[in-house]
Amino acid sequence: MRTKYINNFKMNDDTYKLRRQVINILYEAKRMGIKLPRINVRIGSPAAGHENTLGVGGSLNIWITKKAIDGSYNYLLHVVLHELCHAVFNTDHNEKCKLMSSTIGTPCEVQEAWGIFKKYAFDNLADTTKKITVAERNRLKKAFLSYLK
Repeated sequence: MRTKYINNFKMNDDTYKLRRQVINILYEAKRMGIKLPRINVRIGSPAAGHENTLGVGGSLNIWITKKAIDGSYNYLLHVVLHELCHAVFNTDHNEKCKLMSSTIGTPCEVQEAWGIFKKYAFDNLADTTKKITVAERNRLKKAFLSYLK
């Protein structure tokens, strides 16, 4: 599993510890009731010419840089949830959305990041539900959001 933006670290004890921090966020999402498929996680450093890259996501794979992991928990959470949106929901960058903006200034607070991610998770669930009526969508949304609280 490779990307041109991040050079993978060799898997050793130190890399496993870094990877575990990312995987813990995936487990936290699952504990909140968000259904996620198996996600391949790789840790690395930005490739030459892509020094500002913090993460990459797509096709159920995410790559997170050591710089993102070494930042605050809010910083790591923001990057991981952003890349999960790309990897799982095929979400494009949205400069009007703090989580899905192509650049990160100040990372989202924990509750804000999870709230935005839950919205993308719900929208993905509703989009994949065939022939859903507006009333069914609203009922499903209410049940889904109350379950996640």
